[in-house]
Amino acid sequence: MNTHRRGLTAKAQQLCFWLCFCIRQVLAGVPGPCRHSVTRDHLLSLNRLIDNQLDHSCLIVYPFTECFNLSKVCCVKAAFPQVLELLSSHFHYIRTSDNRRYVSTLQTLIFHLYSQGCLPEINEEFEDSPVWYLRTEQSSPKAALKKVRAVIEMYKSLMTESPGPVDWDCRGEYTAADEPESTPGT
Repeated sequence: MNTHRRGLTAKAQQLCFWLCFCIRQVLAGVPGPCRHSVTRDHLLSLNRLIDNQLDHSCLIVYPFTECFNLSKVCCVKAAFPQVLELLSSHFHYIRTSDNRRYVSTLQTLIFHLYSQGCLPEINEEFEDSPVWYLRTEQSSPKAALKKVRAVIEMYKSLMTESPGPVDWDCRGEYTAADEPESTPGT
């Protein structure tokens, strides 16, 4: 009877260990769909779109978030609306072109990030709008897409390198009192 009880105790301890281990894995870190939301294929599509732009084309004017003294988290949160706007307003291609497919893939990715809760929208009821960090840029389409790539890569690194859930609260960083020094756009 004593050996039966020891066997049950050992099984209960193993079960508790695995239960605690699994709960820790589920609760810790970035949720799986968010961690793997930006894939190598997304970055390849963006790189192909960049490569397909003319090296010396006309300049485009667009608003974009300059991060200045923002954290990575708040920079990504503030910049993604401008990324979506830039793709929607300046990169129009015929329906059957590869570039149209690349732009569509990136727009779908961003909509997916928002709809899955991987990237929260700025809630102006609780945090200030990051308008202090918005600059009017004038550059080639290729340079604009390189800024887009930097933001998407920053998001991907946040998701893959973060040891726990990402805290998207930017109330303290978007305040008007912390207005950055004005610098001209490139």
